[in-house]
Amino acid sequence: MVTRFRGKFRAANLTLAIAAMMALPALAFGQSQGQSQSKPATSGPTNWGWYTPKPAPQPKPAKPAAPGAQPGAPSGKPSTSSVTQTANPSGGPAMTTTVTHTASGAQITKITVPGVNGGEQTVVDQETQTVTLPDGTQRTTKKIYGEDASGDRQLIGVEQTDTTKLGEGKSRSVTTYSQRNVNNNFDVTRREVSETAPAGPHQSVTNSTVYTQGVNGLAPSQMVHEVETVGKTSKTTVSSLSTPNGNGGWAVTGRTETTSQTHPNGSQTQDKKVYAVDGNGRLTLAQQVVNRSWKAKNGQEHHQESTYAMTPGGTISSSGGGMTLVQQVNTVKRVGADGTVHTQQQTQTLSPVSTTGQLQITGAVYDVSTPTKSGTMQTQQTVYGQDGNGYLQQISAFSGERPPATKGSAGTKNGSKDQKKPPEKGSAKPPQH
Repeated sequence: MVTRFRGKFRAANLTLAIAAMMALPALAFGQSQGQSQSKPATSGPTNWGWYTPKPAPQPKPAKPAAPGAQPGAPSGKPSTSSVTQTANPSGGPAMTTTVTHTASGAQITKITVPGVNGGEQTVVDQETQTVTLPDGTQRTTKKIYGEDASGDRQLIGVEQTDTTKLGEGKSRSVTTYSQRNVNNNFDVTRREVSETAPAGPHQSVTNSTVYTQGVNGLAPSQMVHEVETVGKTSKTTVSSLSTPNGNGGWAVTGRTETTSQTHPNGSQTQDKKVYAVDGNGRLTLAQQVVNRSWKAKNGQEHHQESTYAMTPGGTISSSGGGMTLVQQVNTVKRVGADGTVHTQQQTQTLSPVSTTGQLQITGAVYDVSTPTKSGTMQTQQTVYGQDGNGYLQQISAFSGERPPATKGSAGTKNGSKDQKKPPEKGSAKPPQH
């Protein structure tokens, strides 16, 4: 869920926000898992929106206390920082992203651009830390910073998640969102409460309630009921969303059914169906997303995400009948003999005016990550987007260091040459699944 601050903090333009997201590189590879609405919220760079502070020289550091935050114990590890630069798609000044891991275990992310009057202008400034409280509760606190009228750094928002184990397999999670008001005090603007309990040897149930500000303060605005069933090689999740019906009760307004499975050959699939209320008040299939992950004989790892939309009067079938393929994202990853990871991602989209049903190439990402002596990965990434003539053009590029890939995600060594030339205008056929 995204909460936007109002008042004297102004939202940055969309182009800058997109470029800022590209400055936090993370090519998703492997089985795509949609986040359930009934699970604890996770911190992300866009949870609280984007800000354009007053152009000023380098802001003065401040140490505002986050409401409810608990200090973490030093980890004993020295602070480390990584810096990347990303070109601005609009042709403006390059953006600089600095990610610092402190000795206390916090991660500080700052994105800046050159200020019009010298110094730097901060676009994103946030700090995230997870600590364990004396009662065993895991607390993750995310602090969002902006600038006041004088250009000084100021805490403007806090997102805090407490997860507690209740015994007998039960757990409770509470996420609270607070923001600074015009009187410089912090108000709770949103709260999400989730409780999970086992419903059998292979099944669990999670009930979540979302509270938002109403006339009389925080009031329930959404409820989510989720049932998760886990088998030996599969997992099925059915999540139902309910909202107030205006008569003091609740009405089901959405449902998501997700089935993930690992096959004997090692490949993985995920089938996600999203239902929404139609004009007659009935739940109707609105979207289907199919993910496939597999490893080829040459050692390359493949991932394909196919998104379908329901055609008028169509019905779903195992072969995708009644659905129209509207987007496909293909990712290929391989590891060279020296440990260098080559990742290529291509996005194909159905044109709204297409009469053939073929997908057009609309974007691509090329990523080369080479291991360094210090144990990190030196990364070079180039992002391409479609121009007005239907061809790809470079829209951003960066070079910087990343933490090493997690074990098992690097793939298998393969010495084949990587493709360096971006794909040109083309088309793709719907997958057979």
